[in-house]
Amino acid sequence: MDFISGLLGSIIRVIYNLVGNNYLVALLIFTFLTKLLLFPLMLKQLRSTAALQKIAPEDKKLREKYSDNPQKLNEEILKLYSDNKINPMAGCLLPLIQIPIILAMFGVVQQPLKYIAQMETSELMPYAQQYLNTEEVVSEDQIKSLEITLAKEYDLLDMNITENINLGDAPKDAFSKDEAKRVSKWTLLIPVLSLLFSILSNKLSKRKMQMTEDQAEMQKSMNLMMPLLSAYIAYAWPIALGIYWLFGSVLGIGQQLIMDKLMEDKDANSDKKEKKNKVLFLGKGENND
Repeated sequence: MDFISGLLGSIIRVIYNLVGNNYLVALLIFTFLTKLLLFPLMLKQLRSTAALQKIAPEDKKLREKYSDNPQKLNEEILKLYSDNKINPMAGCLLPLIQIPIILAMFGVVQQPLKYIAQMETSELMPYAQQYLNTEEVVSEDQIKSLEITLAKEYDLLDMNITENINLGDAPKDAFSKDEAKRVSKWTLLIPVLSLLFSILSNKLSKRKMQMTEDQAEMQKSMNLMMPLLSAYIAYAWPIALGIYWLFGSVLGIGQQLIMDKLMEDKDANSDKKEKKNKVLFLGKGENND
């Protein structure tokens, strides 16, 4: 994760420099680029899911027919996939790429001076000593926990959105009893919006899916857990992560609508082609008669 966080931080740093040292704009552009690069994989995953749903009735019949013969069942399932040119693993590549990116972003937003400003521990030591009012060596763990504070205090990275809101602010601190730690209550909008857009995203992604009872039950649990997880992350962590998550959800909804349109066009073209072939076949039959 340290390597991936370093890589993502370097990309954000390049964008940050290009947009006039604006961390918020750099974060939004980075999120957009990430979604853009992963779009082909998302489309491939959607097509794979649609193909699996199309053969679901045949799959169910095979499972019922060979329920007492697992080896034969596997052979028939593989044959079914092969005949329909389906790769059951096609939908796994996207999560395998997305999950490390998300985990690495936790490190990036928690240690923006290390990964974005690319400052070494030795460079941060004097700032940490000054902030803690000590001449003793400050441990790496202490410096890590102080990175956002140091960035704010000594303007080592421009993380301000407004005069009262900083990308290093965590919405949970809006209720802090310590006035020095308390942040603007406007930051609470981020977890609320994350919750709402996550719910909307779930609704869009499942509205055309045909599922078995077990799949529907699992989907129901995911539809509850994912929005709550999104809201919790956006609430407990610096809003830089919440904004990344939120903007990613907004873009994801846009991508879902685009992919639905592409799939509809593909299905429409397939139907036209099938009808045309049928007409040609019938015409040929009449001519032969």
